[in-house]
Amino acid sequence: MTGAAGNGIGQGIARRLAAGGATVIVTDSHERRTKDVSEAIARDHDAATVAGYPMDVSDRTRVAEVLDEVARTYGPVQILVNNAAWNVLGDIFEYDFADWDRVIDVDLTGPFNTTRLALPGMREAGGGVIVNISSIGADLAAGSGETPYAVAKGGLNTLTRQIARVGGPHNIRCNAVALGLVTNTRFTDIRPHLIERVLPDIPLGRAGTAGDVVEAAAFLASDRASFITGEILNVSGGFYMRN
Repeated sequence: MTGAAGNGIGQGIARRLAAGGATVIVTDSHERRTKDVSEAIARDHDAATVAGYPMDVSDRTRVAEVLDEVARTYGPVQILVNNAAWNVLGDIFEYDFADWDRVIDVDLTGPFNTTRLALPGMREAGGGVIVNISSIGADLAAGSGETPYAVAKGGLNTLTRQIARVGGPHNIRCNAVALGLVTNTRFTDIRPHLIERVLPDIPLGRAGTAGDVVEAAAFLASDRASFITGEILNVSGGFYMRN
């Protein structure tokens, strides 16, 4: 899975899958964290095989190298979780072009890179599962300075449905989890005021946790969701209804 070496959602999903006995491949653009997190998960889950590979999802050559090595060592990818993301806030009238490129490269092109390169192995193996971590921002024009992020996540939702459509005949499922406001992430940790401002718009009256997202992603990745594909599952406490 991608973006798995932070302290929040990505690592949580990796740990959840490892707890279920899966072979878990931790990838992240930060080399030291990738090593530390993969070793920590391996220590905590003796029954699971865990390996770490530093990888920037926007670097197509590196993605191909990693997936080739994983396939040779562990077999074809059966579950792909696209979690890596980048967000830069800014006024769209003044938004830096380089920042736009980086957000689109990581949040949209990155999942396409990993998916496109994992699909042949899934097809040859007779099936697979892809879970994309998206955002309710894809459907909300909130005016919060997240235009590139929202555009990328909107594209990711469309990519999810396209992959589900063409992957179905090959027993390849593809779904997305659309996040609302989630605490203890890099984004919210540096914006504590955001939680207080947004809470009145969340029907369930609280922000989400990494655990909320982890369980949704684990469900979609499991056989319990074997007849679910092409869906965008909102995990936002009802926040997605605010408009």
